[in-house]
Amino acid sequence: MATNAKHVIDFDHHSPVLRDNNTEVFKSLMYNEHGCPMGWSEHHGGFWAIWGYEALYAAVQDWQTFSSGHSAECPKGVPSTNYIDPLIPIDYDGQIQQDFRKVVLNWFNPGHARGMQARIQQICDELVNSFIERGEAELSYEMFTAMPAIVTLEMLGWDSSRWREWVDWVHAMIHDGVLDPEGSMEAVMNLYGSINKEISDRRDHLGDDLFSDMMRTPVNDRLLTDDELRNFALLVLLGGMDTTAGVTGNSLLLIDKDPALRQQLIDNVDQMPKIIEEFLRIAGPGGGLYRRVTADTEFFGEQLKEGEKVLMMFWAASRDPKAFPDPEKIDIFREENRHMAFGLGPHRCLGSHHARMMLSTMMTAIFTRFADFQVQWDGVERFEDCGSVYAVRHLPVTFTPGTRLV
Repeated sequence: MATNAKHVIDFDHHSPVLRDNNTEVFKSLMYNEHGCPMGWSEHHGGFWAIWGYEALYAAVQDWQTFSSGHSAECPKGVPSTNYIDPLIPIDYDGQIQQDFRKVVLNWFNPGHARGMQARIQQICDELVNSFIERGEAELSYEMFTAMPAIVTLEMLGWDSSRWREWVDWVHAMIHDGVLDPEGSMEAVMNLYGSINKEISDRRDHLGDDLFSDMMRTPVNDRLLTDDELRNFALLVLLGGMDTTAGVTGNSLLLIDKDPALRQQLIDNVDQMPKIIEEFLRIAGPGGGLYRRVTADTEFFGEQLKEGEKVLMMFWAASRDPKAFPDPEKIDIFREENRHMAFGLGPHRCLGSHHARMMLSTMMTAIFTRFADFQVQWDGVERFEDCGSVYAVRHLPVTFTPGTRLV
């Protein structure tokens, strides 16, 4: 039964407190004296945060009540973002959202990911070859940021040699929206302009790539408009160029602090496709996704009002002790591991199969080619704002120099 009194929390997902102490923050939320799986924060104009696994599972399945849609009158985000164009398909609900997803499903299914395995391995080998003889590397840009960016651009059929330029814009859009809104908006405009040029250049030269399929595949008996193509491609870039890098960097920092865990990975490197599931759970990069309440409703003992904003805290739910015994322990052989790293429900991450493939490939390369890496902690830098994606900007390491693969 709902009460009139909200469970109020002092929580700001854009605060450096969460960035630097997320384990303690999550514990304070999970183990509150009332056992609440959610709470109301007055920060950023007020919003609900849902962190309990059961409550979040229920919310993401109920898109009719917890809508991803937004408009100029009710802009997206917590706080509201500085742009209003809806990203496709994540900012839509219902049948049209499913219709948009169908346009690209053939490019994001398990079979397509398996078909890319050889190319993903080749990219990984080339990246490691570029620094293995030095005995040192800045792993963020030299490996785990480069890999998904190159793969994403190649899938789109765009020039992958420009990956750094695209990545810098994506990072500014995702990580600087609250702290530097003008810089973030400039990045958005650069992304829009560059995607619009890709549309113009490709219009009469369609090929065998993801972007060409987006341009030629009808939705409800019509082709996507240029604006829709731009907002669809932008989501592919945002999803492909930050999150996989985030979980890889987060995982390596945890491993560097735990010699026994490192040895486990060395001894069981052949089981990496299973092992990565635990790192997706404990080190997942998903800070939170926005929803809007569409009607007054009672939900897990709280009374929600139409128009209120909601933050879906997937990375917190993956540490809920009610769903994961001993949740702060890194157990690479955890049997029950239905984590929420890729979300759930109709908006589940399209690129999850490719992300798993890339993460497993990179982790295997690390623990077979330079497993003795030592993080140079003085040079480690996280993105200042982890409200959307919790990730590492710079991760310098040293290791015993190795040999290039031919």
